[in-house]
Amino acid sequence: MTKPKTLEQLRAEKERAETQLAQEKHKLNRLENRKKYLEKGERQKRTHRLCNLGGTIESLAPEVKDLTRTEMTELMEYIFSLSEVQRAVRHMAITHTNQANRKKELKADGTISSERHAD
Repeated sequence: MTKPKTLEQLRAEKERAETQLAQEKHKLNRLENRKKYLEKGERQKRTHRLCNLGGTIESLAPEVKDLTRTEMTELMEYIFSLSEVQRAVRHMAITHTNQANRKKELKADGTISSERHAD
């Protein structure tokens, strides 16, 4: 049978447990702050990308500056419903994916890591 702990031993054990709890709470707080920081960065990147896209649209068709959000949505829905535009979007998406895959295949020394040399 184990010997019962003394009051001092229990107090020391309690102190260690409280210290560990405080450390774990601090660690959790740091992780939550890191998550918020990373999420904020993703939102900022998205906002930057959307502003650039909007600016590109305005530079190509300055008349859209005066359109309401609803009118702009209707225009975009009309444009993207055109079969020629749908083909162009698909083509650009495929081209982008292929280029991204080729970049992944490049090794650090600039050689290609797979047999896909004939593209």
